[in-house]
Amino acid sequence: MGQVHGEIYEKMKAEIAYVVERDPAKAQAFSERFSCRISDSFEKLSEQEIDAADICLPTNLHLEAIRTAAKKCRAIFCEKPICLNAEEYLQLKKIGDEGTCAIMVGQVLRFWNGYVKSKELVEEGAVGIPRMVNCLRRQKMPDWSKGNWLMDPEKSGGLLMDLSIHDIDYLYWLFGKPQKVYSQVVRNERTTVHNIMMISYKECCANVIGSWGMPEAFGDGELEASLEIIGDQGMITYKGGDWLEVIQGNKKETIKLEHTDGYEEELRYFVRSVEEGRYPQRADLYSVEGTMDILWAAQESSGKGQAVTII
Repeated sequence: MGQVHGEIYEKMKAEIAYVVERDPAKAQAFSERFSCRISDSFEKLSEQEIDAADICLPTNLHLEAIRTAAKKCRAIFCEKPICLNAEEYLQLKKIGDEGTCAIMVGQVLRFWNGYVKSKELVEEGAVGIPRMVNCLRRQKMPDWSKGNWLMDPEKSGGLLMDLSIHDIDYLYWLFGKPQKVYSQVVRNERTTVHNIMMISYKECCANVIGSWGMPEAFGDGELEASLEIIGDQGMITYKGGDWLEVIQGNKKETIKLEHTDGYEEELRYFVRSVEEGRYPQRADLYSVEGTMDILWAAQESSGKGQAVTII
């Protein structure tokens, strides 16, 4: 993600002042690619040299990185998930409560064209009252992380925290906190590879299916994701790309979407917030608290084999 973010900042003509990286070879390659200086520690940087920090580290390192960066700059973008457990989140809230540094979380579906448009349509009443939502996200086993840290649940949180979090966050963004969560997982010797989750709201149920266990050639190695929102007056279907389908009664409409990249849109929002001195409310630290509560409930549910009530 550091490379992806670097390319987006370059496209935006946002200056990358430093890459903070302990691996000399990686640091040198990034520095040459994006014409930035190198540091092996954020603590060595001067507050006068940086406006914001972008954290693309393994999840278990987020808390300490945010704690350090918050002393040096006025805004932080941190990749999802923001942390691994409730204790870490409470410590992050204390940092946020100090009010000296705004913290934005990379929950990218809040900026992904089809998901954003689907939310707008729901709020406009295009499908009536939502009654069922189906979210699917699956791919082959990710093996691109350095040291394969994604496969270590102690570092990544596993499938739920790293993949299914996208759809869980979208549902929370769309509906708020649910009443109950039931989650069932299948594991291999290293980590969780499949998950089926049911999230219950007062008037709606949502199914979240996530998998890291697809065959090597599945989808030419690409991620497959889809969304269905079914209401009492119609439905929305989005399968990626720049269009979605809306059905109302016997009428079917294909809606063309403006072509955007979600990763670019979220970083543009972040940079504009820094430049204009605005707080990144759309995806700030506090706006994902419910997302994390659902994730921890899902982990508890899969361990107990029964539904967990969200308080």
